[in-house]
Amino acid sequence: MVPLRQRIWNAERFSWWLTRLLHRFPEEGDFLWKMQQAELDHLGRSRAAQTAFAENYVGLPY
Repeated sequence: MVPLRQRIWNAERFSWWLTRLLHRFPEEGDFLWKMQQAELDHLGRSRAAQTAFAENYVGLPY
């Protein structure tokens, strides 16, 4: 059983990561844009990354 505090911070981390993955921010430069593209490519090609994404998206069990 995962403590509630850890569960909340895991959800916050995933939300932050997904926001950074799917949105471009004007203050970020080319390096972060290329990192974002690499992360999306990795997610599209890696079964392990897709599994971790799906688990976090639906929420981990209580």
